[in-house]
Amino acid sequence: MRLLIQLCFVFFVMLSCKQPTETKFLQQNTISLAQPRVITNKTFIDSFVTIQAQLKVDDVVIRYTSNGEEPSLNSEKYTQPIQAVNPGVYKFKAFHNHWKPSEVTEVELFKKGLSADGILWHTKASEKYNGQGEKTLINQTKASLNFTDNEWVGFDTTAISTVKFNKKTYVKSVTISYLNDAASWIFPPERIILFINNDLKKEHVIKPLNQLVDRKNETVIIPVEAEVSSLKIQVNNRQSIPEWHEGKGQKAWLFIDEFIFN
Repeated sequence: MRLLIQLCFVFFVMLSCKQPTETKFLQQNTISLAQPRVITNKTFIDSFVTIQAQLKVDDVVIRYTSNGEEPSLNSEKYTQPIQAVNPGVYKFKAFHNHWKPSEVTEVELFKKGLSADGILWHTKASEKYNGQGEKTLINQTKASLNFTDNEWVGFDTTAISTVKFNKKTYVKSVTISYLNDAASWIFPPERIILFINNDLKKEHVIKPLNQLVDRKNETVIIPVEAEVSSLKIQVNNRQSIPEWHEGKGQKAWLFIDEFIFN
């Protein structure tokens, strides 16, 4: 009987010693890694842009894609700063043998566009969100996802401006960047209208939001395909916040950060 009790005690001790290791293993495999930190020296490519990614965790592996697809264990391994020569969406994700993969960190790079010579505003931005002045939207600098970044220009009404070129310039398209951050009452525009040389008109309608989504800097590309001396750009904001939102009926904000001419 005494021998049986001793054996049971030894078995109990063995289980007790093993349990913390199993618990730690289970915890490690249920917790996700933090997102990699991604830094670029600029977002417009003239020759190349340097991209750096890091996550200070032992034995972590960062993998990335340059075609907009989500990285997997088969994707390119990040080992040193990348010299990116092609525009597009670059995505980074961290992997580790004992942790769940991280969420994706992404950065979008743009081809450096044509330089406009001036811009005339027909409507005024908010005094609180007027960027760096009249030329903010043609300075070829992108804003962060933080709407207080002074590369954003904020409106609670339609944004109308005329961009000038000193000599006629063939413009293939114009890219207009805006912030989608409905949680901060900042919505995509309703429509964008282009008046080319005060005559030819092109229009693009943007699908309205029907729910909250992650904050994102979005773009719309509108073809021009014409020699241009002036381009009037009218960006219509959503007049009021929709019914599904907590701020329903209130004014919706419109935030723009750049006009890119290619």
